[in-house]
Amino acid sequence: MKLKEEERNTLVRLQMEKAHLFLQQADEMYKQHYWDIASNRYYYACYHAVQALLIKNGLSSHTHDGLITSFGLHFVKTGKVDRKLGAFLSRIEQLRKKGDYNCFYSISEEEIATMIEPAKELILRIEELIAV
Repeated sequence: MKLKEEERNTLVRLQMEKAHLFLQQADEMYKQHYWDIASNRYYYACYHAVQALLIKNGLSSHTHDGLITSFGLHFVKTGKVDRKLGAFLSRIEQLRKKGDYNCFYSISEEEIATMIEPAKELILRIEELIAV
């Protein structure tokens, strides 16, 4: 099903609202020392921002791997997004998986602390691309 421009813009706006909400929640979880939950929220903040970017550009993805692959192909490899942010998205997704599913592993403050600024940078870059 092809979206009309108004529908596409609404979905983009809703995805970005979710991205900002999750970013705020991530910051709160970080402050409360809930590292696993913070990693989940930072990842999903980025996930929803990337979804917004894909939707804005007429692309879609139905899996996390597909989202990361599409983002890499259409935005990182083309130079629209810095390679370090593409690599970051893969890293934060792996960290989120470890925190969510591995009962033998707990995310450390040091690990999550290195993810905060790149998450915010990625979302900011996506906002710039969406505004163009």
